[in-house]
Amino acid sequence: MGVEHSRPGVDRAKLEQAQRLIAEAFGEDSAEALQLSASRFARWQEAALSAPREAYEADKVRLFDAPAESHVGLITIKATAYSACEHHYAPAWLKATIGYVPDKTFIGYSKIVKMFRYFACRYTMDERLCNDFVNEFIARVSPLGVGLVLRGKHFCVISRGGLESDFPTVSALWGSVKDDEQIRREFYQHCYSSWETGS
Repeated sequence: MGVEHSRPGVDRAKLEQAQRLIAEAFGEDSAEALQLSASRFARWQEAALSAPREAYEADKVRLFDAPAESHVGLITIKATAYSACEHHYAPAWLKATIGYVPDKTFIGYSKIVKMFRYFACRYTMDERLCNDFVNEFIARVSPLGVGLVLRGKHFCVISRGGLESDFPTVSALWGSVKDDEQIRREFYQHCYSSWETGS
């Protein structure tokens, strides 16, 4: 079974209160910010960190039967997500390459992205995100292998003097994607191909 799921939900009043406290802490005196920013902040947090998670319904993941003599090997897809660091509550922009080797079933591309964003669009850390996603994918799809390579632009690093070009990378591999050298090499080639051209 995959990880335990819960509908995220948002308490907008508490988010608005949090923004007002931040404004007070900085001595903010802008009428615009004091009157309207709390609502904007709450709606932004909800859109970025709650709505994408609500799009993934674990119990409604539909699989497609693979033909008896399927020649399909590694399948990869790239995905992006807005996330946030649980250590500093700072934004993070994530890029992922997800790959799997099917056994008896395929899963739709959009479902893979929704599954990834379910774990990414929250206050979290990259390592937990990778582990949770791989465990969920194994439980829902039963592949021969699955892998995730995650690169994140973390604003908690950049805002404190880190380079904007810094992209910490985390990988999580399981099954044939981890154990088969040829498949693993192919997966990493897909990971580092161009995001712009796909080549």
